[in-house]
Amino acid sequence: MNAKNQALFFDEDNGLDAIITLTDEYGNDMDMEAVASLAIEELGKEYIAVVPLEPNEEFEEGEVLLLIYSEDKKGNPVFESLDDPEEFEIVSTAFEEFIEQMSEDDDDEDYEEEITDDNYLDDIAEIIPGVSIKVDK
Repeated sequence: MNAKNQALFFDEDNGLDAIITLTDEYGNDMDMEAVASLAIEELGKEYIAVVPLEPNEEFEEGEVLLLIYSEDKKGNPVFESLDDPEEFEIVSTAFEEFIEQMSEDDDDEDYEEEITDDNYLDDIAEIIPGVSIKVDK
């Protein structure tokens, strides 16, 4: 994925909301947003996970749609359905592992924020009754 598209889909500071409009086999449009992308070298392709902007009956809560991602000659994004069952299995497993790793990284960051917070000892009495600690600043 080129830098322009990476920023378009995943840079929260750019002030842009990239909406991907997909049309199903019945001609119905669905507005989606990208939540993750992943290149799988063994398959020689990039993939993108999208979720609907608004709840609908086609997608359960937390369900994503995996698409093949490529770019045209001008660098514009091109999305294709992922129809091969074997390829889908590989890609969905890779995304699950990727999302799990991202979640673990977020938990680690949250823990680091908790222990570096200036007030982290304020509730020590709730943890160890009768104990209070004052920190010199």
